Amino acid sequence: MKLLLTFLILFSFKLSAQKLISFIPPSGYTKVLETNGDLDKDGINEVVLVYNTNRKTDRTGFTREMYICKLINGSLKLWKKNASVLWNSDDCGFCLDSGINLSVKIKGNTLIIEQTFQHNSRHFSTYRNIFRHQNGDWFLIGSKYNDYDTCHFDFQYDINFSTNQVAIDYTFGDCDDGVPVPKDSELRFKYPFKSIPKMDGFTAGKHEIKIPNAKQYFYY
Repeated sequence: MKLLLTFLILFSFKLSAQKLISFIPPSGYTKVLETNGDLDKDGINEVVLVYNTNRKTDRTGFTREMYICKLINGSLKLWKKNASVLWNSDDCGFCLDSGINLSVKIKGNTLIIEQTFQHNSRHFSTYRNIFRHQNGDWFLIGSKYNDYDTCHFDFQYDINFSTNQVAIDYTFGDCDDGVPVPKDSELRFKYPFKSIPKMDGFTAGKHEIKIPNAKQYFYY
């Protein structure tokens, strides 16, 4: 029985590998970063590459694309291409010439992407999104949005889309003499998301939802 199961797994892997095309870096694109790790629990590292395209907007730089590849017989085979998750190269506010602060990591068979927008010299917004391949597609299973000022506030919005759990923490700082500081607070609740968001079509920072029975909103 074990031999049959092993054969079926290997046969299934071989068939899926035959469907993947070779990855060839697009002409005129510039590689931004590369990382690797196991995304499908087969013990073999996948390779994730991020490129600036040659398509440039007036204000936010070059559009970006992400390629998730399998390494098969020493060659990269394209498993997934995405053009929605990553912000444009200069879509980072007051980041001057440094460009967007982007991090792409693989941990626990998940793909973790962090992007930061700088509103001014003290105010930053960082989006941390966790993606997993399941049920034949890529899904956003977790999101953490950190909106913080180095002096006045630190707000964190943590969402687990697999369990519908939402955790929000409001922390305030004391920077201005004589100005009352709001009391720190937290919210914990379940939100009835219609479905787990898919990677395709998702862009961090584009989603705002009103908190049930409250005046505030949460974001991802």
